[in-house]
Amino acid sequence: MNAQARALLMAGCMVGGLSLMGCKEEVPEKFGFTCIDLNQGEGIDADPFIGTYRIIVTLNYEPCLKDFYLNKHPELRQDGKEGPTVFEEWKDRLCSEEVAGRIECEVEEFKQTLMSTGTEAYKMSVSYITPKSNEIAGRTLLWGPGPLPDFAECAEGQQPFVNLSALSGVIGEDKNGKTLWQVQSFGDMRGLMQSRGGGCIQANIQPIGG
Repeated sequence: MNAQARALLMAGCMVGGLSLMGCKEEVPEKFGFTCIDLNQGEGIDADPFIGTYRIIVTLNYEPCLKDFYLNKHPELRQDGKEGPTVFEEWKDRLCSEEVAGRIECEVEEFKQTLMSTGTEAYKMSVSYITPKSNEIAGRTLLWGPGPLPDFAECAEGQQPFVNLSALSGVIGEDKNGKTLWQVQSFGDMRGLMQSRGGGCIQANIQPIGG
């Protein structure tokens, strides 16, 4: 349930003459998101985001999330028994949660990779359609879903983190699929799964060939 829905629930309780305690207790959230701030790179004079139609963000699962999807809750993977329901909900929520500075977008697809044999890979890509390329610089994308700390069942000393580790981890494409830009440098590289904005991964962006 997003912030707007929670506010409507509370208002309905009060208008109906009930105390908040009288309303049915809200079920705690199990999944959330992390966030990525897209910043114009150092020494880049022109807005590198102009003409962007699609943004693809690929982040790596750290140990807690690897264990969550491989061992503890494989049914919640994208291809698991219960996973599709979770991913379908967040296809809408990633572009509708009330987070300050969120980029206007529509989630096009998720691609979760959990490969433990051969060349190991534990990551997920989210593709976004972005209708307003002149309103991307300095703003925020939400990435997920992933289990919140209270649901992730992390081992001692771990948290449900993901990380950005490659310059191609965040790219922008035009309508023809041509890559326009990628990461120039990282600020904060790690993001924690959460239910609010803040503490975002910092991606400084440069045009391809820039």
